[in-house]
Amino acid sequence: MPPTSTHQTERTSMNTMPPAKKRQRLSSKQLRIRQMEREAARRTLNGNGMNCSLPPLPSSNRSDDGVDECLADEEDGRGDGAGIGTLFGHPYGALPYGNIHFAASTSSDDERIHPDHVRRSGLGQLCSLSDEQLLEVLSFVDGPSLAGGIVLCSRFLYVAGHHEELWRDLVLRKWGEVGFDVCNRSATKDGAACTLNDSCESKDERHQSHHTGCWKDIYALNFYKTQQSSTQNNPKKHKPIPIQGIYSDTFFRSWLCRSFALQPSWLSIHTVSTIHHSDLTTEMFLKQYEETNTPLLIKGASSSWPALRKWNAKYLIETTKGKSFRATSGAAPLPAQFTMQNYFNYCTSATEEAPLYLFDRTFASKCPQLLEDFDGALKKSCPFWDCDSEFGHDLFGVLGEERRPDHQWLIIGPKRSGSCFHIDPNCTHAWNAPIIGRKRWIFYPPGVTPPGVFPSPSGDDVCMPISLGEWFLTFWDAHVERRKDPDPRRRPLECTACPGMYFLFHMVGGI
Repeated sequence: MPPTSTHQTERTSMNTMPPAKKRQRLSSKQLRIRQMEREAARRTLNGNGMNCSLPPLPSSNRSDDGVDECLADEEDGRGDGAGIGTLFGHPYGALPYGNIHFAASTSSDDERIHPDHVRRSGLGQLCSLSDEQLLEVLSFVDGPSLAGGIVLCSRFLYVAGHHEELWRDLVLRKWGEVGFDVCNRSATKDGAACTLNDSCESKDERHQSHHTGCWKDIYALNFYKTQQSSTQNNPKKHKPIPIQGIYSDTFFRSWLCRSFALQPSWLSIHTVSTIHHSDLTTEMFLKQYEETNTPLLIKGASSSWPALRKWNAKYLIETTKGKSFRATSGAAPLPAQFTMQNYFNYCTSATEEAPLYLFDRTFASKCPQLLEDFDGALKKSCPFWDCDSEFGHDLFGVLGEERRPDHQWLIIGPKRSGSCFHIDPNCTHAWNAPIIGRKRWIFYPPGVTPPGVFPSPSGDDVCMPISLGEWFLTFWDAHVERRKDPDPRRRPLECTACPGMYFLFHMVGGI
């Protein structure tokens, strides 16, 4: 309610009731609580479950030829359109706050009740806090108190206390540096792991796994291992209970950014220069691409690499046995150490907005075999990359081996993982070779700021979405408009890289 109207209401009340009696009815504590309620409501648009930062859905689902994908899907019988759909419903039944306007306002005995009564009755005086503030308070609660106390207090706290990021942060702060076990939800009947490109789950099992999330199960597994002997059975997998009457943009937002269905037109544009490696000479590469700072997709460059034949879940787990790798994300408070087995187990059920992304710079020294699986073959298929070749050059070598910057990374991630817009370390140009899966790339020319990226005047600080989902949902329309820039030099470039391709020089996402 605008401040002017509030003041008028207060004056009207004061005229109908003597000031002394008004002060007697409200104690100082009650006045403070009322003021907190007003402030919280003002900050969140008069609704504590409302969050104005909830990403809007893109206004258009049309492909570049003007065909509405929703209609096209219905016509060809695929049935996977329906506009910007989602892959699965919110596991705890949370709905966007706007749905509260359609909620029932009467109980079974026709008594008028507030449509947000689940929140109000479930939080009591804490309802003066917004949902974001509530999650901030819950972030100070330890795991046993959260699971054995908070979530049992009310229906609303049950949903709030199972917010996936709360349990992720608990795990990372307690075991992130030392590593932790991840339960294998996709094991076959004989106990063998089924991860990465393997397919041992039924569609229904995979769907159920995605519904649940995994961080609370990870916490429970590692907590009980520290409390009990290793002979004890693992705790049962958590199964969410959907709750009716939960209206919260805060709870809904992170789930939406993870679960929205990618539209085909978002992945169909290919504007990056592409050439087969057999048609590319070193001199051509240097003059046409390196000197002009032009991204390039080289087809067939990695087709002969042993890594393409050997790398799968079983091989990587066996080759890296006893080693741990670093994984992080823009939303996680701390990095985590994973064994390859545990990381693959995590990938099968990760549901948070910004999944942890294995990004390890020391893999070559930890596991030299992985480097051998592609390094020698790379220099043969792409001689311009070999610093010992005729045109080779290695500027990092000027610094000496002890001061050479990091320049090799092993990168693995589940679907929807990736990185938002960034400039590579030391302003270098990255070479990327997908071995398994596909990666979507979006590039903006130097000096052109992508939509949704807000750098400081000095360029030292940058504000941008923390997840790929948030960027797609919030800034996709603006990105589509950038494709139409009158100056072709300012237009973004896009492509999808697949195994067998080698890529030079970016927002990137696993699809």
